[in-house]
Amino acid sequence: MTIVPRGVTYPAGFRATGMAAGIKRSGRPDISLVVSDRPCAAAGVFTTNLVRAAPVLIGEAMLREHPTEIRGILTISGVANAMTGAEGIRDNEIALEGTADEMGLPQGRLLPACTGVIGPRIPVPRFLKALPELRHSLRTGAEAEKRAAHAMLTTDTRSKQAAVRTRLRDGTYIHVAGMAKGSGMIAPRMGRPHATALAFLTTDARARPAALAKILLRETDRTFNMVSIDGDTSTNDTIYILANGAAGGPIADEDPAFHAAIHEVMESLAKQVARDGEGATKLLSVTVTGARNVGDARSAAKAVASSMLVKAAMFGSDPNVGRIAAAVGRSGAPFDPERMDVVISLPRQEVALITNGRAASGLENGHGKKIRDLLLRLEEVPLEIRLHEGRARATAWGCDLSYSYVQINAAYHT
Repeated sequence: MTIVPRGVTYPAGFRATGMAAGIKRSGRPDISLVVSDRPCAAAGVFTTNLVRAAPVLIGEAMLREHPTEIRGILTISGVANAMTGAEGIRDNEIALEGTADEMGLPQGRLLPACTGVIGPRIPVPRFLKALPELRHSLRTGAEAEKRAAHAMLTTDTRSKQAAVRTRLRDGTYIHVAGMAKGSGMIAPRMGRPHATALAFLTTDARARPAALAKILLRETDRTFNMVSIDGDTSTNDTIYILANGAAGGPIADEDPAFHAAIHEVMESLAKQVARDGEGATKLLSVTVTGARNVGDARSAAKAVASSMLVKAAMFGSDPNVGRIAAAVGRSGAPFDPERMDVVISLPRQEVALITNGRAASGLENGHGKKIRDLLLRLEEVPLEIRLHEGRARATAWGCDLSYSYVQINAAYHT
C-alpha cells in the first residue's frame, strides 16, 4: 500500500470542486461537489441522534432506492438544515434536483450532506444561482480536491484528505481516497440506517453495495466512532463511500487489500478530525490493551479520550493521573484496578504514569516535572492503558480542552 498526498479525485473517474455561493456570511466557500463519470455502488452510515437533519433522512432513502446508481455527493456548508421540518427536506431536494439538472445527471443520484448552524434553512435561490459556476469548475487533480475539501469546513482550521494506492490479489491496482470535516460537536455514534463529522470516500474498485455497507460500518466503529472532541453527537454525522469500478479487475470487496486501504484512509481522516478539534493544541491518542474483549477496550479508550478533565489536564500539561484512572474506572470495562498500568508510549521510551494501580512515584517532584516538560513539548500525547485482563485492544482519539474551545462555542451562532 502506498500513501499519497491526494484527495477524492485520485481514484479514476471522479471530479470535484468547491465554491462560495454566499451561504456563509463570511463569504468563504460553502458548496462542495464530488461527481463520478459513471454509476457507483454506494453505502453510508449516519448519526444515531434522534434529532436528524434533512440530508440524513434523504441520504438514507436514496441509498435504499439506488444503491448501485449513485453519481456523487453534494455538501452545503454553513447551514445544517436540521430542525427545519418538511420545508427543509424540500429545500434539500430542490438543491439536489437543480444540481443534477445542471450537471446533466439523472435525478435522485446525488447524495446530500449539510453542516453548520442548526435551525436556518438553505437559501435556495442563492444556491441555484451558483450552479453554472459550480459546473464549469469541476475538475480532477489536487487543486480540485483542495477546493472540495475546503468548501466543507465550518470551524475547522484546515481541510482533511487522505489517499492510498494498493494492489489486489490478482494484480489489479486500485485507489481509495477521502475527505472529511469536523472540529466541534464531535463524538460520532454512527450506525446503519440511522458543527458535524462528515467523511466521503471514493474508490475506483469494483464492489457491491451490501458488502460496502458492512465494511463501512465496521471501519466506522474502529475509526470515526472512536473520536471525541467534546462528547456531543451531531444531528448531521454522515459517512459515504462511492465505488465506480473504473479500475476494472475483480470485485474487490472480499480482498484484504481493499479492506486495509479503506481502513487506512478512514483512520487518517479520523485522526485529522481529532487533531483539528476546536481550540485544540494537542492530539490525544488513547490505546487500551489487555481488555477482555474489543467492546471493553473501546469503552475504556473512549472514556479517557472523552473526559473533559483529562482533556483539560492535557492542555495544562498536568500529569493528573487520577483523572485517567477515574475515566477508565467509570467506562464499564471490567478490570482489577490493582493491576492497571498507564504509560506515555513514545517510540524510544515509556514514561510511567500508573504502575500496578498506583500513581508513579515522584509525581509531586522530579518525575512530575519530567512529565510536565514532556507534555509541553508533545503535539501528540500517546497514552497506553494496560488492563491485563485479556488480549483485546482499541484506540480512541481526542484532543485537549483549551480556552479557545469555550470562546469559539460561546459565539458560534452569532
